[in-house]
Amino acid sequence: MKRTLCLLLSVTLLWGGIASTASAAMISTGEAVHAQDRQAQLNTVQRQLARADLQDAMISLGVDPADAQLRVTALSDAELASLSARLDELPAGGSILALVGAVFVVLLILDLTGVTNVFKNI
Repeated sequence: MKRTLCLLLSVTLLWGGIASTASAAMISTGEAVHAQDRQAQLNTVQRQLARADLQDAMISLGVDPADAQLRVTALSDAELASLSARLDELPAGGSILALVGAVFVVLLILDLTGVTNVFKNI
């Protein structure tokens, strides 16, 4: 029993010493601001996509709202900035169809370029 326990403790100690190490690196202020901007844009778009009236409109167009949320997170920085800017241009309480249209156009472009496969069932 002692021998088994000693062997187990030895293996555990050796394995603990081989554990992966963490690495850290300095990032520039520009990179930190860029990451915060992207997260803010992503939150804005996802908050709009979570609205019930927009989800009803997407469902009527044959787009699953969960797929749309996943596709928005996969957008590049330029595509996300463009979509977020279009959302900011809409008047408060404005046309929901414009937002659905913007999301639809972005999803269509991504589908045509082969990045996504949203409209495979349509």
